Amino acid sequence: MIELEIFDIDGHAGVVLPEEVIEALQANIGDYLFLVEMLDGSYRLARHDKKQVELMQLVEGQMHEDDA
Repeated sequence: MIELEIFDIDGHAGVVLPEEVIEALQANIGDYLFLVEMLDGSYRLARHDKKQVELMQLVEGQMHEDDA
């Protein structure tokens, strides 16, 4: 587990990601990351991947249809 401290950055909350996290996400400066809420209420940090986003939107849409 990696602990992150929340900083005030011009009135906004921000965190600094350790280099090991950036490398594991295969992310670079300027990339976008997603904080995805999981079913159990926890969160997952994921690198922006257009195919992954489309897949998640599909899954979320199916889940909402199942609830109806």
